Amino acid sequence: MLRKIVDLIEPDNGCEGFLPGEEPLVTLTLDDGREVRIPDMLAYKMNWDIGQSISDEDIEKYAR
Repeated sequence: MLRKIVDLIEPDNGCEGFLPGEEPLVTLTLDDGREVRIPDMLAYKMNWDIGQSISDEDIEKYAR
């Protein structure tokens, strides 16, 4: 089933940035109220943004 992304929250690590090897995650808020965390680069590559859809299969596969 496809879920619509209603909000996307990006991490703000301030001036410290991310630690070496740390993978930034974004939080996607879905139309069913769930919030899932997905690697930022994957969300960018898959065009998962506000208004776009993501499948339950992709959520299960990639959510952390």
